[in-house]
Amino acid sequence: MDVVFGKHSVRAVFLARPEAVRRVVMREGAARYLGEFVDMARAAGVEPELVRSAEFLRMGGFTEEDKHQGIFVVTEPVPVLGEHDLALLAGASVVLVLDQVSNPQNFGTILRTAAFFGLDAVLWLKNRSVDLSPTVSRVAVGGAEFVRLFRVTNLARSLGTLKELGFWVYGLDERGERTLSQVGFEGKVALVVGAEGEGLRQRTKESCDELVRIAGGRRGVESLNAGVAAAVAIAEVLRDRPACGGSGAEEPIG
Repeated sequence: MDVVFGKHSVRAVFLARPEAVRRVVMREGAARYLGEFVDMARAAGVEPELVRSAEFLRMGGFTEEDKHQGIFVVTEPVPVLGEHDLALLAGASVVLVLDQVSNPQNFGTILRTAAFFGLDAVLWLKNRSVDLSPTVSRVAVGGAEFVRLFRVTNLARSLGTLKELGFWVYGLDERGERTLSQVGFEGKVALVVGAEGEGLRQRTKESCDELVRIAGGRRGVESLNAGVAAAVAIAEVLRDRPACGGSGAEEPIG
C-alpha cells in the first residue's frame, strides 16, 4: 500500500482511482477545510478517520515540516505497466521516454508536466534510474495518476517497439542539427530525454530517428536540467498540433 498526502495529490487519487483508496486519515481540526474530501471518501465507500495531531504524524510517518496539509490516504499502488504492454500505445499520439533520469525531483516534475499536457505515457528504465517513491509522488502533485506509466528493462528495444507502432523517435540532444522550433512534429511522436548532465547514451541516440535541440544556451550554461528540458520540449512538440487525446486530467486512468 502507498501513502499519498497533501490536498492536490489526494484529490488526484480520488479523481483517477477512487476504488483504490483504503483509508482516509485527517488531522483533528483539519476537517473544517477538507469537507470535499469527506464527501469524496464517503462516495468511495470509505469513512474518514479523524485523529489527533501526534497520532496523525505517527500514522503517516510525517514530521511537522512535511507539507501534508492535514490529510493522507492509504491506497493500492499506482498501476505501472511493462515492456510487454507497449502494444497498448498503438492508438497513442505523444509519449515521453526517459533515459536514466536519476533525480527524483526531476522525475516528479516530469510526471506533473506530462499529466498537465495530457501525454499518453511516460516510459523509464527499470535499472540505473529513479523509480516511483513518496518524494516523486509529492513533487508530481498527483501527476502520476493521469498518465500511463511504463517501467521497461531495455530502452533500445522499447524504442524499436514504438517505431513498429508508428512512432517517430526524437532524441533531445544539445548537438542536434535542428532546434525544436524548426521541426514540424506530425504524426506519432516519442520524445526521449536523457539523464542530468550525461544526456542520452550513445546506444539511445542510435535508436532515435532524429536528434533535436532546445534553442538557446551559452558557454558554461549549455543545457537545462531534465525536468525543465522535458517541459520546454513537450510544449514545443504540442505547439502546432491538436491537444493530446490521451490520459489528461479529464480522463484519468486506473
